[in-house]
Amino acid sequence: MTLFEVADEASYEAEIRQCVGVTGYHRWFFLSALAEAFGMRMRAFAVDVGGERLGIAPLLFRRRGPVSTVNFLPVCGIGPVLRGEALRAGRVQEMLRALEPVLLRERTVVTKWSFAPGVPVNLDALAGRGFRISPVATYAIPATKSVDDYLKGLAPKQRAAVRRGERRGLSTGPSTREDITDWLRESISGRDGRHETVSDYSPHAAQSILERLADDPRMLWRSVRDPGGRLLAMNASIIDEERLWGWLLAGEPVAGPSPHVAAYWDAIQWSLDRGLACDFGSAPTAGIRDFKVAMGGEPEVCMTAERVRPGVYRTARTMHARLLSWRAKHS
Repeated sequence: MTLFEVADEASYEAEIRQCVGVTGYHRWFFLSALAEAFGMRMRAFAVDVGGERLGIAPLLFRRRGPVSTVNFLPVCGIGPVLRGEALRAGRVQEMLRALEPVLLRERTVVTKWSFAPGVPVNLDALAGRGFRISPVATYAIPATKSVDDYLKGLAPKQRAAVRRGERRGLSTGPSTREDITDWLRESISGRDGRHETVSDYSPHAAQSILERLADDPRMLWRSVRDPGGRLLAMNASIIDEERLWGWLLAGEPVAGPSPHVAAYWDAIQWSLDRGLACDFGSAPTAGIRDFKVAMGGEPEVCMTAERVRPGVYRTARTMHARLLSWRAKHS
């Protein structure tokens, strides 16, 4: 097994173009922005076994004292990707074994692999190596549908909700930079005071990633406003070759037509008119799941595998403490 570190965007993108199961979240520009926002160190490795290139894996390490975690991010589907021949031959396990020396050198005590929908993974083999396996449902509108076909397939109640927003003056259009870096930053970081749950993004992380991505042409930023021009909701997506990948949808419920319905309806029209599938992302709650299904989202399953190594953590912590003690005595 041979690993080749890929340290620049052009080389990385050239590798993933030859792989299967690549998501919008795999893109270098997006992962590097996440890494900077969360104080992670991003590395990527192409893997050869027996002279054959299997694929490439992005690894985002976060240091936790003497140890680290890898790929714990607020998006799914960013795990290793394989070339078609290797994937069809079921060589995912070889790919993951090849990465183990890197994880050991980085003293990684918590590892997360997340595979895009449709990527076959030997779950028993992963479980045998200490991974806890869990499915994560995501929802999408296939690119094969036209906008008219999509509307015809909606339940009458949901179709009426779409039309009600249009009749009552909700409008959706490109977001301004101020929408992105001020309104959205406060919304996703909990600065607006309306979050009931802990946000995935601290104020610092939100500011960092939004400032970096705000002007990137590979991002689609859309704002929903009421007839008076008040900003009600925002939708942020990654524009990829075959799919519009939903990343963030922010905005509180309001009286009257739903701005969330308007945001999804806008994303669906935008993507289907361009021959792209429309990805809604995952659903962290039953209510969000029901909403995405009502909006026509067809379920897909991402498999995730997480491994925690408490024994390694305890050993590393002990060694780190001894090293600090030795330095204190000899300084």
